[in-house]
Amino acid sequence: MSSSIGSQHRIMSSMHNDVLEAPIPESEEGKESLLAELKNRAKGAVLTNTLPDALLLYEKAVKVKPNDATLYCNQSLVHFNMGQFEMAKDAAETAIIKDFNYVKAYWRAGQALTKLDQYEKAHNLYEQALKLDPNNKAVQKELTKIQKLNVEFKQRKLLGETTRNKTEPSGSDAFKKTANTETIRLSSVSDEKKIEKPDLDHDDTVSNNNEEHTFTKSEHVKGYKIVNGKKTTFFHNELSEEAKHLIGDIAPKRLDTTVVSTITTEKNENTSVWNTAGTWEERDVTSWAKKSLAQFLLKTSYTLDDTSPAPDASVTITRVTKCDGHASFATVRGKKRYIYEFLVMLEWKLTFASSNNSDTAEGTMTFPDFDGTCPVGEGYDLGPYEVKSCTDSNLVPILDRFVRNGGLRICIHTAFDDWVQLFKETY
Repeated sequence: MSSSIGSQHRIMSSMHNDVLEAPIPESEEGKESLLAELKNRAKGAVLTNTLPDALLLYEKAVKVKPNDATLYCNQSLVHFNMGQFEMAKDAAETAIIKDFNYVKAYWRAGQALTKLDQYEKAHNLYEQALKLDPNNKAVQKELTKIQKLNVEFKQRKLLGETTRNKTEPSGSDAFKKTANTETIRLSSVSDEKKIEKPDLDHDDTVSNNNEEHTFTKSEHVKGYKIVNGKKTTFFHNELSEEAKHLIGDIAPKRLDTTVVSTITTEKNENTSVWNTAGTWEERDVTSWAKKSLAQFLLKTSYTLDDTSPAPDASVTITRVTKCDGHASFATVRGKKRYIYEFLVMLEWKLTFASSNNSDTAEGTMTFPDFDGTCPVGEGYDLGPYEVKSCTDSNLVPILDRFVRNGGLRICIHTAFDDWVQLFKETY
């Protein structure tokens, strides 16, 4: 009950309470619209490190679309950044249950388990992720790291047990040590009682013929002294003539109020007129992003080299079937933040240059998480992959090698990275 009240209080005090308290629409179109707004704001909250708001927004998004694995995976990211590693693990495991082929969910769960020192479980999850996506550089990197951490953890554990067995006293030794300590403590107390206290005068004051003022006995303890015939504290510091000369004149000066400050602020073309402080300014560039991203992807192709099983074959992107998401950039205290999140579905086709070979293959591949949380140069998770038509079954392993796991896919990763660079150069 108390947690529910606390959650409601956080919602009411959040700057996003308009969408957090909004009723979930009945129509699919209305749900998608609300979900897009929640995800957009959550991404912005993550990038600006307002993590409690991001968590509330993803929790609301899960209520709108409870079977979306990516939402639970993003929840795991927020919990992880907040140091809530157990909750990060739970959210990532839920994402795996929602979609067993979602590689990033295994990665997120592995990261959380690593923080919880559960290296064996993390290792198993990374291995499962690599079975789904053998060329995933991020997972390969984490697997190498976890193997080293697991060895070090076992060594520390073994060393700790050995050291404890050597240093822990037996029962009788521990009792003797405690008894000796108690004897020493009692002895010191009795010695303190034997210390003779000075015989204090019964008179409440102590007179000094050279001083104009009389101190009580306690004032000496409190730290009073006589300086230039006046009673003051021992913290009072009289400067020497040499020190005064070095410091110079420190007497207060009257300010000249006629001087007018002429400070000018540089106008940033990316901020509104009202936002003179430049604390927050966000601009939606989704339309430009979708158009330019599609152009990059449609130029993507891969030609198999002479050493491959199909030296005269090439694979090209024929169509961008879906490009759902948003892009914006925010100016936060004068610094740019680039926010983007897309689900991209592509159609591809393999053909042979030789007129003697009329074999072809076509299919689709989906990248569910092309967003700002993916480091440039480390690749992107592949979602559903499907071969829709293939004139020769012998082409299937070639497609797995040069379309699904390498070749064309690597070229697509490069196109994504190039687009990110264009985004930052354009805005």
